Amino acid sequence: MVETSGGRWRLHLHGQRRSAAAFLAANKTLLAAVWVAGFALVFLCQSASMFAAGGLLGILAPPPRPAPRLRPNAYNLTDFGGVGDGRAVNTLAFERAVEAIAGRGGGQLNVPPGRWLTGPFNLTSHMTLFLAEGAEILAVTDEKHWPLMPALPSYGYGRERKGPRFGSLIHGQNLKDVVITGYNGSINGQGEVWWSRHRRRMLKNTRPPLVQLMWSKDIIVANITLLNSPFWHFHPYDCANVTVSNVTILAPISGAPNTDGIDPDSCQDVLIENCYISVGDDAIAIKSGWDQYGIAYGQPSSNILIRNVTVRSLVSAGISIGSEMSGGVANVTVENVRIWDSRRGVRIKTAIGRGGYIRNISYRNITFDNVRAGIVIKVDYNEHADDGYDRNAFPDITGISFKDIHGQGVRVPVRAHGSNTIPIKGITFQGMSVGISYKKKHIFQCSYIEGRVIGSVFPKPCENLDVYNEHGQLVKRAAMLNSTEVDYDI
Repeated sequence: MVETSGGRWRLHLHGQRRSAAAFLAANKTLLAAVWVAGFALVFLCQSASMFAAGGLLGILAPPPRPAPRLRPNAYNLTDFGGVGDGRAVNTLAFERAVEAIAGRGGGQLNVPPGRWLTGPFNLTSHMTLFLAEGAEILAVTDEKHWPLMPALPSYGYGRERKGPRFGSLIHGQNLKDVVITGYNGSINGQGEVWWSRHRRRMLKNTRPPLVQLMWSKDIIVANITLLNSPFWHFHPYDCANVTVSNVTILAPISGAPNTDGIDPDSCQDVLIENCYISVGDDAIAIKSGWDQYGIAYGQPSSNILIRNVTVRSLVSAGISIGSEMSGGVANVTVENVRIWDSRRGVRIKTAIGRGGYIRNISYRNITFDNVRAGIVIKVDYNEHADDGYDRNAFPDITGISFKDIHGQGVRVPVRAHGSNTIPIKGITFQGMSVGISYKKKHIFQCSYIEGRVIGSVFPKPCENLDVYNEHGQLVKRAAMLNSTEVDYDI
């Protein structure tokens, strides 16, 4: 409304204010839509400049962590023509990089994010292979890219097939000071093709491991993931001072035959810690050669510590010793281990013809979760390299201790069967409480065994063992019952 007063115009806004308020009340949805459209327009304008500068995701995502410089000389795989697209074969790039590092007396090879397809290649001494976050080394699947190598001397004519064997994807011999690490990059053996060929008996040679280092020392494998090996994942052979830490190892829990996780073989001074392993065979298996060939090679596995690991093996065992142990296995400690959804928890396996010994083995603080058989000692694992094994080569099993063993959902907590030619001597059970899932009489099975029980042990132990209380006082002498009891197919 407009009024005149003394020749002056005066504008009154009361009506307009009421009209505006009424308009806002009646058109809230329209105004909200306009506001959103305006905000989106501003956002898109800003985004256009972002994409022009290299992409929105590149700006919002944190940049890749640079590889730490762990050696004086450092190289990137791309410096040698590497292409990480998952299609180009980078074998030559890896070989050139390792050659350059060897020529400088050592160095570091950085593998950037990407999928780096390659055939087998060798490492060199004083070398660090560093896998960035998002880096994946992929094994080629065509056999023609895989060289053949002589059979391992402690295995005779070959592990699966007589004659030469396929070399590993990442290999090294007679090396010193080798590190394979990273920001949890991965090495993928793409083993599906190999497993299928093995099942169909199409292979004429033993399948390749994923990583194998031989006759080497001062080895560290840490902070990486190993996947889908054609055969064993990490196989240090006759090595000393080996550390495996914070490593994840994965393969299908069925249909991936012999994909052991870590197999120290005739090795000394080994530490395996803080690992997660779920594979198609033994998660960890300590070995030292096979029958007469292992006896002749004569190199034991000793001074091995396995701690703080979680493992699963639906078809085999979490932690195994043997069955190839003809050079001997001694001074092994396994502690703070969880074994879940597995056929067996911890297992010692051997046979007539192996010879050698298994001595001073200590298991502490072991937890079984849904495990069919918790503790297994088997002396009739009758798989041999050939028919030339010595029928009088009896392995010696002495000094095996189990302390603080716990679990739930275990069908048979203990199955420890020696024989009249391979008795189990000096075994100890102390502080054991395992919840059972199979309400049968013989769930703690023993035969040809000598040893003792200390303190509280559940379920009730077999009669073959002396019983002591918590103070070390003898409560009951053993009754020698050496009949082999119910097997339950475990």
